[in-house]
Amino acid sequence: MSVEQSQEKKCPNCERVYGPDMEYCPFDGGVLASPAAQGAKATTSGYSVGQTVADKYTILSPPKVGHHCGIYKARDVQANRVVAFKVLHADHKNDKAVNTRFQNEGYLLSSLTHPHVISIHDFGVTKEGTQFMALKWVEGMSLSDLMKQDKKVDPRRLSVVFAQVCDALSAIHQLMKIHGSVYPQHILLTPAGSADIVTLIDFSRSQSLGVKQDDPPELDYFGNAAKGILYASPEAMTGEALDDRSDIYSLGCILYEALTGIAPFEGANGVEIRQKHLSKKPTAPSAVTPGVRINQYVDQVILKALEKSPDKRHQTIEKFARDFKGAMAS
Repeated sequence: MSVEQSQEKKCPNCERVYGPDMEYCPFDGGVLASPAAQGAKATTSGYSVGQTVADKYTILSPPKVGHHCGIYKARDVQANRVVAFKVLHADHKNDKAVNTRFQNEGYLLSSLTHPHVISIHDFGVTKEGTQFMALKWVEGMSLSDLMKQDKKVDPRRLSVVFAQVCDALSAIHQLMKIHGSVYPQHILLTPAGSADIVTLIDFSRSQSLGVKQDDPPELDYFGNAAKGILYASPEAMTGEALDDRSDIYSLGCILYEALTGIAPFEGANGVEIRQKHLSKKPTAPSAVTPGVRINQYVDQVILKALEKSPDKRHQTIEKFARDFKGAMAS
């Protein structure tokens, strides 16, 4: 291995390789590490396998490490069930903005019971003073994994997934909240016969409708929301007030990529992708996949969801769901 290769860093999620100066993958937010460090990081950072945290959660596996949190598979020894144990990284313990977002996520999930939204079992603070939440452990794969595996998702399968995501978002929007980070990696799929059961996860950027962002994401190489650069709405990137139409834009981006295998806006880096979201008109899905039949009505529905101005998009998630269902049946 050359010196240059030894200094490379790899994303643990998409396995893209970057130079030594990069910290986060601009495509999915994975924490970059050298191949040797990736294995070591999972066992040396945070809690170790077998350790009991908050008097009742025994860690079962190394964490999936994100920018602000680590998520462990753990056993609740009192309830005798496996949970997803989500905990803030220790270096964020005194970060007020990050702690507030974590609290808001816990409050929202505690107030919402829905078959397609991740359920929360517990929410508190460890003895070390770090916030945690215990969530339902969901088996299966993410929509992101499916898109990487199949490149183009079967339209019939995608329609079932889309309907469930819309149902979950409808319940969230009725609480006058938005999800705020509708990305494929936040849509979990559990096989159930010939279909999938959807679970929407990660509400860390959820907020009230119409509220201006306190800490708008800087969607470039090093921004907190780098993982969402392919799916974030123009108004999310510029720090404007967000509402349910921002979630609609993100879901439109997902539909486009899942059907075609190509994101509506791609580029050499995060800054280039951001600029395209802000100013470039997307190509119709049918025009980028000549070998796949996508009718004009599906084109119209997806392109409407991707309008730069929220006022030109579908005004509710329910309308988006109905239009897409009708277009797929045409």
